[in-house]
Amino acid sequence: MIFTVFKETWIYLMRHTKNRLTLILVFVALLAYSAFFLPRMNSFNTIDLEKLEQSVISNEGIMKSAMESENFDVNLFTGQSAYVESRRKLENNRALLMAIRKGDALRYRKLTDIYVPDFHLESLQNQAAKNSLFPMKDLNYKLGNERNRLESYTDSELTFHVIQEKTATQQFQKFFHEWGPTILIALTLFIGADVFVESIQKRTQRIGVPIGWGNYLFIQSLALLTFVLSFFLVAGAVFYVSNGLLFGFGSLDWQVPLYAYTDDPLLMMDAAGLMPIKTFLLKALPFLGLLLYLFVRLTALFSLFFRQSVVVFVAGIFTLLFERLYFNRTTRDIFGSDISNFPQTYFDFGKVISGEKNFLLNTGTVTVEKGLLVLLLTVVGVELLLAVTAYLRSRQRFIG
Repeated sequence: MIFTVFKETWIYLMRHTKNRLTLILVFVALLAYSAFFLPRMNSFNTIDLEKLEQSVISNEGIMKSAMESENFDVNLFTGQSAYVESRRKLENNRALLMAIRKGDALRYRKLTDIYVPDFHLESLQNQAAKNSLFPMKDLNYKLGNERNRLESYTDSELTFHVIQEKTATQQFQKFFHEWGPTILIALTLFIGADVFVESIQKRTQRIGVPIGWGNYLFIQSLALLTFVLSFFLVAGAVFYVSNGLLFGFGSLDWQVPLYAYTDDPLLMMDAAGLMPIKTFLLKALPFLGLLLYLFVRLTALFSLFFRQSVVVFVAGIFTLLFERLYFNRTTRDIFGSDISNFPQTYFDFGKVISGEKNFLLNTGTVTVEKGLLVLLLTVVGVELLLAVTAYLRSRQRFIG
């Protein structure tokens, strides 16, 4: 009977029109992203080629004008003449332009180690000022991380796809570091929102099932969890192959930024280190498993409370995005309790693993170990609450 319930839930998930459309749209979106969107996306390191060409022409004009007017006076602020300054920029900009056109990633890395075009640095500063509460701190953090990451590649590994993190392995790491967890949990909520409430429409078939109500909900939860995990695994494989064929597969041994918190601002850049992508992904797996299970069980709990799939989905999304309501770079505690004690702090677990959460909040309390413990305790709490709710709202009361 246990297998029968598990199988019926799987069949329901597979046959539901909503889920079929979701699966198709996800696969189409993955292929479209690799084929059309990713090639046009700029990274933190992308220098605008058109502006670089204009800068070459501009500095060449300034240099010629200085020569014609014999203006070689030294600027008191820069310590150089306009001629010398424009010649230096011209030589570096022209070298960068040639490296980009020839696809010489190694030459590009060596040049950007010692020189960044003014317009590019100004653009980064403007973006930081617009999007950050601490613009210079965040910009220096990103610049330091990028420098460390690029220096970790061997000469033979370096390509522009690697610099822009477009290879399949790098894209996986970026996915889990940024919006990936939110997307996967949201998909789980959308797919599973009606799994538990569908018993209401099939009351004559469900009322006499010889399995305890709590066990019945648990079997359905496992079926939903295995279904979404299988879907995510297949989708991940499709993306890895398609993206790898277009941009390269990358390596699990490549390095990504790791921030070890320090409360000394003078040592902040020394706290910026690296860790292999495989270490990041291995640490991400238990977070992903716990969160998916947690939200599957929350879906079951919300179903007992609300008995409407749309309301269940909205409640799940609200729980998922609840941190966004109060998150602030200066938030250290909630009602006197450290922010690291709350499960929603770990929903974007990629930033926890990389240490970026501590950097953003300027705290050292948010750790991988504590995150797993808090989520595990949250799962236990939800299980107890679900057991009590299933007892109070029995199968007869829920279906009737």
